[in-house]
Amino acid sequence: MLRLHTPYRFYRQYIIGLLWLCLTAIPGTALAQWSIGGKAGANWATVRYPKNILNDKASFIPGGQAGVTITYQFNTYLDMQLELLYASHGYKDNTLYFNDEQGNTMYKGYSCRIHYIDIPLLVKFFPVAGFNIQVGPQLGIGYALSSSWKGVEAFQQPEGAELGVVFGLGYEFDSGIFVDARYTLGLTRSIKGAENGYEGRNIAFSVGYRFFL
Repeated sequence: MLRLHTPYRFYRQYIIGLLWLCLTAIPGTALAQWSIGGKAGANWATVRYPKNILNDKASFIPGGQAGVTITYQFNTYLDMQLELLYASHGYKDNTLYFNDEQGNTMYKGYSCRIHYIDIPLLVKFFPVAGFNIQVGPQLGIGYALSSSWKGVEAFQQPEGAELGVVFGLGYEFDSGIFVDARYTLGLTRSIKGAENGYEGRNIAFSVGYRFFL
């Protein structure tokens, strides 16, 4: 059984590893600089069903995200960026029905939204000016779940802490405006009590602005 503190332990190890990678990559003539900013955008989220749910697949549900960014520029080619975001994820399943005690169908299809505080820590590599490749771990804290089955008590609840890996591409303009496109691969379950499966799969697009300190 996966313990709740496991994502935090792995997230700490990822942070240490990324810091070591960045520090060893800094040349002696590097010009370090801090910047802060904000961003907002849209995402499409789903989950991976466990194998014991046959011939069924969760679909994507749209959501949004917004938050702040803190970036440390090591040199021309390498940044490290920490973000604190509110994000809405979840999934939907149009084949999942809910019947009452008499067998009457009350709901056809199911959708849920899980509200998160997401904390990605990313290394950003700039092969050319402006364009960057992003990768790093993300800690997600799910604090609330709302579903389309109104009045059905505690059908599903968020796990509370999840670990994922973020892969992305971005572009930063000289004006301070930046755009990101990302895919987040969940490594731990998002639904409490699930024996396996229910790892998040999220696609996100965002735009933001940052200024240097």
